[in-house]
Amino acid sequence: MMPLCSRRTFVEGAAAVAVTAAALALPALERGAVATRTRPAMRAPVVTFHLDRPYLDLSGMSEPYVPPAGTRSGQPLADLSDEVFFSRFPH
Repeated sequence: MMPLCSRRTFVEGAAAVAVTAAALALPALERGAVATRTRPAMRAPVVTFHLDRPYLDLSGMSEPYVPPAGTRSGQPLADLSDEVFFSRFPH
């Protein structure tokens, strides 16, 4: 038996529905763009922790995570290339 609808026909129909929905939503998006111009500027996203997991707060309202001083003590060694590192520390 032949299927009622081929994959190609289904994808073409789904694309047509998506384009129609986007065209109908465009005036609403333009009204939203006007509203955002009159609203104060949004804050930049911040990285924070919630329940001991990193969390990206897109609203920018959370207190940003600042690592404690002294936690990047190995950074100068990490910046060295392998040749320079092993020339200084051969063991």
